[in-house]
Amino acid sequence: MTTICAVIPSFNSELYIEQTINSLLNQTRPLDKIIIVDDCSQDSTVQVVSKLIKKNKNIELIQLKQNFGSAHARNIGVERANCDWILFMDSDDIAHPTLVEELETYLDDLNKKSNEKEYFLVHPNYRHIDENGVVVDELQFGRQYKKEEALGFLLLRNTIATSGVLVSRELFQRVGGFNTNYRYSEDWDLWLRISEHSGIAHIDKYLVDIRRHSNNLSASLSKMHEHEIKVLSSYSLEKMRDAIFRRSLSYTQNACDYVALLFRLEKWQEGYRILIKLEDDKDNEMVSFLKGIYFLKMKDLLEAERSFINVINISPNDGASLNNLGAINLINGKIKDGKMFLLKAIELYPNYLDANYNLRAKPPYTWETVKFTWRRLRPKLISYNQQ
Repeated sequence: MTTICAVIPSFNSELYIEQTINSLLNQTRPLDKIIIVDDCSQDSTVQVVSKLIKKNKNIELIQLKQNFGSAHARNIGVERANCDWILFMDSDDIAHPTLVEELETYLDDLNKKSNEKEYFLVHPNYRHIDENGVVVDELQFGRQYKKEEALGFLLLRNTIATSGVLVSRELFQRVGGFNTNYRYSEDWDLWLRISEHSGIAHIDKYLVDIRRHSNNLSASLSKMHEHEIKVLSSYSLEKMRDAIFRRSLSYTQNACDYVALLFRLEKWQEGYRILIKLEDDKDNEMVSFLKGIYFLKMKDLLEAERSFINVINISPNDGASLNNLGAINLINGKIKDGKMFLLKAIELYPNYLDANYNLRAKPPYTWETVKFTWRRLRPKLISYNQQ
């Protein structure tokens, strides 16, 4: 019989960890064990968990003597878990009652359709809740990726939240678990390594509530971006290119996505040389957007503006292009036009940090005092701090 253990890293989690554990105890498909790895909490987390253990012997507590970070804590929990599958949860998030049952059933059904198992990781949609448990928004980031395409898609953007992920313990250990050298983006790094051996299964249902509050590690954008580049830099350009072009998309789409990766890695000239070869697709909005950010990098405002206008002509609601046109107009002294573009971007994406920042900015407007957006936006934006 398949066994499933939950692994929860905790650090100063006294306010919410009881809710998290109770949500796992109340699953329609019971878990075989719930392992909490406490990362040297200084509050009453250990006491809260110890109290719950007295009522339920399926809960196990591991106490670390110093703070190592969530990646190390999760690795310790998986090492201790004697189960076939691992369910990851963070210590302030909530699993919906049918989470485990639906993940297991979906994965089984999916793998039965093929001659050999292809999927060893599955994750659901999730909702964001605030500190009081009120639903803030619903996020539908994930998609299902076949094994041969998974790495190519995930290199572009992390679409998997750690809470609610069910993964094969054997594969987790085979790829080396979480990289403890990363304090940020360690989850994305792991999903990338797993995607080289597995398809990524996705349930299009909201089955996990993820709590957003001031202590979330992911709330630091600058550090997130820094670690994302470190993760990408661990792959050769040849490997990334091969992964991108294995996807069953058009040549132009694959080429544009590869150029976007090159730009993120500051390889601007290499990327632009590829864009030039796509002149036949000059009316493709992604080609135009990438040319726009290339010209921004070269500080050629005239050509950048032309490119972003072309994007808007094709896709009027492209938020990143609207923001960039707003910033360009501010720099050029066309304040009314600039604010018109920015207000349109904010109307479409109320949480849009760059556009809100530019709208509040005071003259004189310069390259240094406005914010450009260097990647196209997700369908729905998350609010972050900018530290």
